Amino acid sequence: MRLVIGILAFVGAGATAIAEPPSPTPTQSATTTATPPASTSGETTAAISPREKILKNKGYRLEMRNGQKVYCRSEEVLGSRLGRKKTCGSVEELEEREHLSREVTETAQRSQLNPTGK
Repeated sequence: MRLVIGILAFVGAGATAIAEPPSPTPTQSATTTATPPASTSGETTAAISPREKILKNKGYRLEMRNGQKVYCRSEEVLGSRLGRKKTCGSVEELEEREHLSREVTETAQRSQLNPTGK
């Protein structure tokens, strides 16, 4: 019983020592607040519009062609195990392509005949 109480007391003392971080010295706190954090990414988040962020989430990568921002991604070719094609376009072109694709799908679904034939 004494052993269990001793172990619990040791673990409890260790937990409080871990929970309290050491207080910084005055020189450490002055240097950490004086320097701003460095950005690790190549792009700043302010330069990316919400529309561009959506494209990045869909798997598009930013490329520069003739000074223009172009987003590209590699897509599989239907009917081929090895074939892939690269789809590129500006933000507006890709959004228009997606809009037309959605429209075609909705039109096809609306014009479907009833499977029972009635």
